[in-house]
Amino acid sequence: MAEWAEPYVGLPYKAGGRDRSGLDCWGLVLLVLRERFGIDVPVYGGVTWSVATSADVARKIEQERAGWAQIDAGQERPGDVILMRLRGYPIHVGVVLGDGMMLHAHDGADVTREPYQSVHWRHRIVGFYRHA
Repeated sequence: MAEWAEPYVGLPYKAGGRDRSGLDCWGLVLLVLRERFGIDVPVYGGVTWSVATSADVARKIEQERAGWAQIDAGQERPGDVILMRLRGYPIHVGVVLGDGMMLHAHDGADVTREPYQSVHWRHRIVGFYRHA
């Protein structure tokens, strides 16, 4: 397991959060890519998920995918981003740790590691992406 991920596990979830005091899924990706991989990606401040805005967030993600290369399943590596559907929209992201595991944050839970091929997640995967 990626030991570099340990300092992130347990960080609190906060909608729109972009630092260690609280993170949403994109805030976690932003922090991990910057701190561990030296990659600066857009902050997307003010873009938070709710039932009312799922379609808007999904459109924003689609617009921003141009700066990312899609990676074939099985070719993902630590630091790649996994995009998943929640409630039918591609609005949730996590960071690939390797060995089929991801690091992610979602409403109601602190940052955690989970297998992305689990029954809960595998049918929700939209794709894997690497920042260009």
